[in-house]
Amino acid sequence: GVKTELIAVGGDIEELRGAIEMHQGPKKQTSEQRAMLHSILDLAEVDVDEIMTHRRKVMMINADLPFDDIVQQALESPYTRLPLYRESSDNIIGVIHVKWLLKEMKKRAGQNKDMTIDINLEELASDPWFVPENTSLYDQLQAFRERREHFAMVVDEYGDFLGIVTLEDILEEIVGQIDDENDVSVAGVKRQPNGSYLVNGTVTIRDLNREFDWSLPDKDYSTVAGLLLHEAQCVPEAGQVFRFHGFRFDVMRKHRNQMTLIRIVPSLEEAI
Repeated sequence: GVKTELIAVGGDIEELRGAIEMHQGPKKQTSEQRAMLHSILDLAEVDVDEIMTHRRKVMMINADLPFDDIVQQALESPYTRLPLYRESSDNIIGVIHVKWLLKEMKKRAGQNKDMTIDINLEELASDPWFVPENTSLYDQLQAFRERREHFAMVVDEYGDFLGIVTLEDILEEIVGQIDDENDVSVAGVKRQPNGSYLVNGTVTIRDLNREFDWSLPDKDYSTVAGLLLHEAQCVPEAGQVFRFHGFRFDVMRKHRNQMTLIRIVPSLEEAI
């Protein structure tokens, strides 16, 4: 398989990366091809916690809510699969698929039954699938194929829920988003007329590097906020400015101890 071949290549990985960089052709097309080839090589080295959707951004359903409220939330959600929990968001009891819910409601309506009594959400939901945060993208891709599923919960070594990872997340790591060439495809990033970028603190360094062909390090952290915490060795305050790695970082907004909005100026001159 791919992983075995990559391991067999061993020290030649860097040679492959060098060969990829030498690949020539039309600028935009070549850049996309290079990014895809690099991403394939990275599958065995990148863990799911680096690309997962953080729990704070995961839309979840509280199974203790009235049935009508649950249906309303499910229908208003832009997602088809929603984690189901009781009492606490750490106590995930299953994953509800909106399509399954609608089918069951239609079935009950046809039988003239009271849906609020007859529908058991826990029985309708699929069992939650928990995967360790240090699972490589390659291993997770293989697991998705073997289980024929594409939705998993990411947990840390203590079993605490960290976020979700999907098959689509991994595939997008390889092929990237398909957007208009003038659009910024990374969610949480707004390009400014002066060449700077307004970036949410939770945006991953990996997404920024991929989108803009930057080389910001992400070994010890995964998000922009994590990068600032690591470099500053403290919790920055709103209004503070930092210069490192050839960029300027302005902390624009902060909520409690979390940096929520950062302006990034990709200028070597600003870093001097």
